[in-house]
Amino acid sequence: MKISSGHKIINPFRLFACLGVMMFFLISLSAPALAAEVQVPYENYTYWLDTNAKDSRKEVYSKPMYQVKTVLDASTVGTKAFGQLSDVCIDRNGNIYLLDGGGSRIIILDSKYSLIKEINSLNLDGDSVSFEGAQGIFVRSDDLIYLCDTENARVFLTDINGDVSQVLSKPDSPLIPEDFRFRPLEAKNDSEGHVYILSAGSYYGALLYAPDGQFISFYGANAVNPGITQVFSNIWNRIFINTAKKSASARALPFCIVDVCIDRDDFVYTATGNTTDNSRIEQIKKLNPGDGVNIQKSGSINFTDQNINITTNTTKEKGFSQDICSLDVDQDGFIYCLDSTYGRVFLYNRDCRLLSAFGGGMGEGRQAGTFTMANSMALSGSDVLVCDSTKNTITIFEITAFGSMVKQGGVLTQNGKYIESREIWESVLAQDRNCQLAYSGMARAYLAEENYTEALSFSKQAFDRETYSQAFSELQGSFLSDHFLLLFVGIVVLIGGLLAFMVLSMRKKPVIIKNKQLRLMFSTMLHPVNSFSEIKEKQQGSIAICVVLVAIYYIFSILKELCGGFMFTYYDAKSFNSLWVLAQSVGLIALWIIGNWAVSTLLGGTGKIKEIAIVTCYSLPPVILGQILFLFFSNVLMPEDFAFLAILQTVLLIYTFMLLAIGLMKIHDYTMSEFLKTSLLTVLSIAVIVFLMILIVILVQQLFGFVLTLVSELTM
Repeated sequence: MKISSGHKIINPFRLFACLGVMMFFLISLSAPALAAEVQVPYENYTYWLDTNAKDSRKEVYSKPMYQVKTVLDASTVGTKAFGQLSDVCIDRNGNIYLLDGGGSRIIILDSKYSLIKEINSLNLDGDSVSFEGAQGIFVRSDDLIYLCDTENARVFLTDINGDVSQVLSKPDSPLIPEDFRFRPLEAKNDSEGHVYILSAGSYYGALLYAPDGQFISFYGANAVNPGITQVFSNIWNRIFINTAKKSASARALPFCIVDVCIDRDDFVYTATGNTTDNSRIEQIKKLNPGDGVNIQKSGSINFTDQNINITTNTTKEKGFSQDICSLDVDQDGFIYCLDSTYGRVFLYNRDCRLLSAFGGGMGEGRQAGTFTMANSMALSGSDVLVCDSTKNTITIFEITAFGSMVKQGGVLTQNGKYIESREIWESVLAQDRNCQLAYSGMARAYLAEENYTEALSFSKQAFDRETYSQAFSELQGSFLSDHFLLLFVGIVVLIGGLLAFMVLSMRKKPVIIKNKQLRLMFSTMLHPVNSFSEIKEKQQGSIAICVVLVAIYYIFSILKELCGGFMFTYYDAKSFNSLWVLAQSVGLIALWIIGNWAVSTLLGGTGKIKEIAIVTCYSLPPVILGQILFLFFSNVLMPEDFAFLAILQTVLLIYTFMLLAIGLMKIHDYTMSEFLKTSLLTVLSIAVIVFLMILIVILVQQLFGFVLTLVSELTM
């Protein structure tokens, strides 16, 4: 059938051909972008700090900062099979030193991973000495090598030809305990020639040697930080000590240092290894060269994961403790530490902010960038080298373009070059919106540019309360200077109006509130004794007003969380639960009314449950007023100016308790001692009621599960 029309008919085959060409063109344009996207076989993540509670952190995905460059093994290096790789280090020329402790040899590669030579034995006074079981290697700036011959309790200082010039062994010093075993793991030296040696199982810190090889002292030992329960337990045992307790008591020992590195300014960084779940903080320390005091703000920081990964596999038990086994610091102060349990590398800046966590394996290590038993790490420029003692490989991670931007922006920000860093942070955020450091960097850049509105916006997104406070202070000062006269006149008029109203009220006593029940509620704040007596004797008080007061209290409890000033609240939309606020406000009031009625009934109180409810609710206005004041002043005051409001809120809370005490004593005809006794029992009854409610919920859940199981069995 022929279709005639005034329009030209489009050939469908030609249309599909045109669409195909267009799609091919678009795919060809997007191919480079797809190819540029970094793909890695492990999770890349970081932590956001201070999101919904003080000192909290939340794991989020981050764009990869590092990717696998290559993996070295014996075949790629061009040598015989490794016995067991124990350590890796880099010299000043970028040459790579691999310590094959299982095969008693040192393999030296150039920066392009080509074999330079091997050292299979050492020449000690004309004798050939092997070093099987050696655990640590370090190359000084003059290309001399420290080799930790762990099993033979000595440290060799040798050159690249294997000629030993010095041997460090267990020091002969009164500072060394008699039972001390010298098993050197790592040896590092600073620019002045001091040598720091770690011994396996030593609780005393590193052994510090003078440049001439003389032992000086122990250095940088960890301290024992007992918990509060342990403190009370120790005090109790000391007071009531006996022979059995004394013989059974064990001395608390600090955790051992497992690695040490020294930066270009001779600050000493130490890594603490396997720690308990309760003590997983401060694993990395930055110590003064002289006194060994930790100058890094790491006392509350967990340098591994917030929650241990509970994934199971063939070699790691569920919930196996994380263990930092190695660390290194680059020339810009970025800290890299390696967790041997899960094979992850954690990258921190100088402020101990996690930038990225990469690597993994969980003991499997089947893909490039994952490990079976990661045991050592070293930095070669921007590359990260990780040694796997089970797979006998060296995995080399190279920094991505995104990672370079993050580190460059971080260096500029830490050096105070905020404006110069803004374009970099903009590029970072264009690629990864989860980079909290970029938001903070943008906030500081806008603060330096005196664009305080944008600084407030970005610092709020970054949960950077310090920068927010600085920008807010500038805006506050500008607003006060621009509107000082208007504010001054307004305050004078307000105070004058209040004084005039008070004088007129004393003379004419006008009735502002016509409703008697509402007037009674407000009078409880100024005349609580007479008002609560009227509630008891004349059966006054309104349940409807009580419901309104409780509703207002609940609403302002929510508004306090949602709309309070950013510097004073820790609101997170994902974790906020209005039902929990309901339980804390309305639920607590209901439990108090029921509990007090039950206790007072048993102890001869004359108050009815309606009277208890009215007294409790009529005591709420001071607390509600405190919430209103908080909502207003938290959005206009600085933290340092907030002390007076905290005092005022405390006074209002105390006033609420005073109103409640007067009201309950009146309706129950109690003395103060009887009120205190019944109040304590009321609190205990609330705890019992909550316990019973939880028990009922658990029983109902179990009953529901049993019924479902029974129905499922019967219908099969």
